[in-house]
Order: sequence, then structure tokens, then C-alpha cells
Amino acid sequence: MVTSPFLAVPESAWVASNELAFAIRDGFPVSPGHTLIVSRRLVGTWFDATAEEQAAVWALVNEVKRRLDAEFHPDGYNVGLNAGPAAGQTVMHLHVHVIPRYTGDMVDPRGGVRGVIPGKQNYAPPGPTGKPFAALPSFVHGDDLHFEHTFRDALLVADRADILSAFLKSPALRRARRASATSRAGPSRSCAPWTCSTRDSTSPT
Repeated sequence: MVTSPFLAVPESAWVASNELAFAIRDGFPVSPGHTLIVSRRLVGTWFDATAEEQAAVWALVNEVKRRLDAEFHPDGYNVGLNAGPAAGQTVMHLHVHVIPRYTGDMVDPRGGVRGVIPGKQNYAPPGPTGKPFAALPSFVHGDDLHFEHTFRDALLVADRADILSAFLKSPALRRARRASATSRAGPSRSCAPWTCSTRDSTSPT
């Protein structure tokens, strides 16, 4: 028997509904407020639904958008659906994603839903500087602007990239700091702090 996890969600968890559709929060949200509009009848895709069901689903898109505006105050939206496994659909029950977007949630959002195919999202030329990495911060931290995500977004809009990485272990960092302090306190050295040895040659590494 074909079933759907959406039908197991209790009505008390619905955020909106009408005669033919209901809305629930996504269990794996892309952004705060990410909501799914689901047909009450178990139907595979948008194209399998009746015209009345499609109208009911879209009516809830508008209602949910108004509620998200009031609760989350997003700066924009992506609204879309996946129809069939080749398009990425994993739950074979008609549902439309309403995804609030916030300024700064990615480096370059141009192209929006075109991002379903990596590398095809941004077809526009680089910004005024002509450098697709111009928006990449020189230092990133925290959960909202993690280096991995920021760097990946930059790569999606670049034609090419030259990457140089460096790794410094904690003991080496401590030696570098001691060497730098020794250099400032003693005679000048011709070597870089991280290649010079400290006065105590027996220091552990």
C-alpha cells in the first residue's frame, strides 16, 4: 500500500489548510520558516493533480507567504516543486516548497532555482569588479557564514580558481609566537619567525 509521511503529520501541526490541501513546516528546513504545501489526496506530482487541487495548493502558497511575512520577515522567497525522481523528488506526494530567503544567506543568490543543477545557477556576468570572488569575505566564522559554504557559493559563479591552503598546528603556532617575542627582545634576525628556533632548543613540539 502506497503511503506518505506527510499524511502522518497530525492536524495540530498544520500551519494552514483548506478543503484540498494543508501546510506543514519542512522537517529539514533550508531556511527559517521553510514550509511545504501538501495535497490532502495522495497524488504523486503537480501534474497528476486536478485543477481544483492545484488551485487549492496555490491558494495556500499565498496564505503561507503572508504568515511567513508576519512571523519571519524574510527578504524574498523561492517557491517550487520537484516532479519525479529525476527532478529530485523523494516523497512521491505532491508538495510545494515555500522557502523564505534572507539577505546574506548565501554569497550570490542570483539565478535562484536554477541552482538545482550545480554550476548553472548564475548565468549573469560577474559583478562590477569583474571578479566572482569579490564578495568572498577575507575571514568567515560562525554557523551562519561558515567558510565551506561561503567558498562553495563563490566557486559556483567562478570560471576558474587558484587555491592555496596552509595548515598550522598548535605547537608550531606557539613556537612562532615565542620566536617572534624573542626576535623583538633580542638582536634582529634574518629569518622568518616560524622558521627560527627559540633560545630553548629542547622545547617540545
